[in-house]
Parts: sequence; structure tokens; C-alpha cells
Amino acid sequence: MSKIHTVLQCCLLAAVLISIAPAAVRAMEPAPALPDAIGEVVSLAGTVTAQGADGAVRKLGLNHPVAPRDVIVTGSHSNVEILFHDRSVLSQGPDSRTAIDDFVYAADPSASKILLKVGTGTFRYVTGQIVRQNPDAFALDTPTTTIGIRGTEVFAENTAESEEIGVLSMTPGHEVDVSSGGVAKTISRAGYSVMSVGGRLSDPAPTDPATRARVMKAAPQTTQGESAAPGRSDIDSRVRAFAEAIGRTKGGLGSLEDRPDYNALHNITLQTLARDNAERGRDGSVGAGLGSGGDGDGGDGGGQP
Repeated sequence: MSKIHTVLQCCLLAAVLISIAPAAVRAMEPAPALPDAIGEVVSLAGTVTAQGADGAVRKLGLNHPVAPRDVIVTGSHSNVEILFHDRSVLSQGPDSRTAIDDFVYAADPSASKILLKVGTGTFRYVTGQIVRQNPDAFALDTPTTTIGIRGTEVFAENTAESEEIGVLSMTPGHEVDVSSGGVAKTISRAGYSVMSVGGRLSDPAPTDPATRARVMKAAPQTTQGESAAPGRSDIDSRVRAFAEAIGRTKGGLGSLEDRPDYNALHNITLQTLARDNAERGRDGSVGAGLGSGGDGDGGDGGGQP
């Protein structure tokens, strides 16, 4: 009986291994190649898809590329962070949609440009080299407003009834312009936002701390050392995303003779803490870092005067 029992156990184990092998192979599959890629997914939780210019829909994963004209869609309890080739960062929360209408990153600054269109949901964007080269080359359209960014980190939290556009951090000397129906408002300091209700814009006012916390939780950025609580199936992906974020930041530090990049060093510290938190999240709760962005390098965060 013992020999028969042992044979049955071996057969059962073999069947289990065969059943999980395809999933393991799929998990190890390399990211698909896109000849016109303009960036890649650096962090992801849940279900995220991209609809290409040809209408074909593909499921996105860690390190998967994105292309011009892609429409990025997140499912419920999902988020995604995309690092573009100009080092700018887009993060998107649950049940959100972003169309990458135009993206050109060229040696000639006058040819560089980016246009993003977002719908309802939560979004954050940290500017990169395109805005540094040509501040007027960027626009982010919401359902009722157009946002011009000049060296900063902006967020948009949009519902069917209203939109809030605000600044989480700002490079000194820069600003954000929000316009709707021929009316424009300028946000010139971090920690302020404007409301759009029925297309009517409010004056800039301090952002509610609860809104800031909600936006950062919905659309976290590993590039800024932030983490949120992913589903159990996403923890390994989150840990890997932080490890790769640390590697990218370290790769841009330059030589020992170069002037120290204190923003990058600060980001490495935040990224390392967030990675450790994500690893501990396998057995407990996951913490969250604080964001700081601008010009693709984690620029200065400005407080209230």
C-alpha cells in the first residue's frame, strides 16, 4: 500500500507542476518589442491595458513598452506608472484612462512635444526633458480644462461632477497654467490647486491634505520612492519595480568627479525604503513615501509661504 501511495503522490505532484508550468513560463516571457516605443511600464498593480493606434488591445506588464497614440486604461483596484524616454513620469489610478495623443522627443528642442488627454480618474505627471527643452511643448487635457506645465509635478482628480488640478511639488521659478472656456488660472506654488465645476475655474487655494494623500495612494510613483498596498499577487512585481527604479536612478548619478545629485540621492533613499516596505508587505502592512518631482529628476518640493 505504501508503494502505491508513493506512486500516487508522485503522479499528483507531476500533474500540479504541469498545470502551473504555463503560468510560470508566461510570467517569464520578455516584454514585447515596439519599434516606436516612447516609454515603458515601471510599476503596475492589477489589470492595465493599452489600445494601440490600430485598435488592438494588449495587456500591459512590468517593463512593457508604450507607443504614441496608445490609450492606457486601468481596471478597478489597479494603477500604473510609465517612465517616458524624456524621463517624465505618468502615473494613473484605478478606473482611469489616458490617451497619449502625441509624443516627440528630439535632439532639436523645437521639435519635442507631448500631449496627454485624460478622462475621469486620478492622474499624476512629473515633467521631464521635453518641458525643460521647450516649456510650451507640453499640454495635458482633462474633460474641461487644458493644463500647461513648466517644471513641476501636477495631479488631476476628475469625476463626472468636478475636476481638481493641483501641484504636489514645483521646481523654483516655474508654474502651472489651467485654462477653461477662455479663463485661465495660474498656480505658482506647490500645495495649491484649482477646481473646475461645470467648466468654471476657481482661484488657486491650498490643497486639502486628504486629497493629496488620496491622490498619492491611488497613483503611486516608484520613481519618487512611493509605495501603496498592492494586491497579494502584485507584491513581487512591486518589489521588482522598486529594485529597477533604484538601478535607474543610480545609473544616472555620473562619476565621482561630477557634482553630487542630491535629489537623485534622496530618491534612492526613498526608493530603498519603499522597496523594503514592499518586501515586508508580504507579512504585514506597507507604508508610503512622500513624492517630490519636477524635470524628471525629483525636483524641489515647495511648501506654503
